[in-house]
Formats: sequence, structure tokens, C-alpha cells
Amino acid sequence: MIQSRPVLTAALFDQALSNASLTTEEEDFIEFVRYTGVIDELILRKGLSLPAKPPALCRLSDICEKIGAVIPDHFNAAMRWSAEQSQDKIAWKGNLICNIAFNSDGIELSPNAGTTLYYTYVVHQELFIGLGS
Repeated sequence: MIQSRPVLTAALFDQALSNASLTTEEEDFIEFVRYTGVIDELILRKGLSLPAKPPALCRLSDICEKIGAVIPDHFNAAMRWSAEQSQDKIAWKGNLICNIAFNSDGIELSPNAGTTLYYTYVVHQELFIGLGS
């Protein structure tokens, strides 16, 4: 049985952000992701003026791990869900804030699927802030 994604309200996510002891750069990174809504490696690197290494998606994963440490029950549930979504049953910490995007035919937007040059992710709806309040 496929479990539904654990949902964290924006208010609780914001509280976790405040308590996660993130650097200003890390806070800006998460803010950019939440504002942009649809991301991939190139969008993150260009939008945040990041060098190629370490990869931006690795940075996102590390930041999500810091946030997850503040909300361990939700983070663990999200990682179980993440592993269930993965063909290889491996959780990705970035799934705390976003998930792989799919096209209208239900095919993921990824190099593996032959649909995009980069893995493309969509921010969870409740965490998207691009349209303002």
C-alpha cells in the first residue's frame, strides 16, 4: 500500500526553520526554493549564484537534514515516505520540502526518464510562498 505524504503545515515548518540554526545563506536557499516552486540543479545554481560543487541538490539535502533534526517525528515519517517513492527504496532528505515533478503523462521529469536534462522538483504546495499570503 502506498502511504500518503506526511504533511507539515507552513507554520510548523517556519517554526522548525527558526529553530534549526541555519546560516543566513541556508535560510536564503530555502526561501528561494519555496518562492520558486519548481527547481532543478541549474535553476538553483543560477538563481543563487552557486558554484558547481558541491551540487546544489546536495546542499538542499544537507539543509533539510538540519531542519529535520528539529522535527524528528515528521522528518522520519517523511523519509519513510521518500524511500517508498524511490525505485531503489532510498530516501532523499530534500523530500522534506519538495518531490520529483511529473509531466501530464505521469512520467517523472528526469534524465533517467528522458524528459529533462536535470531532475526537476516541485515544492510541496503547503510550503510554496511564491504567490504571497
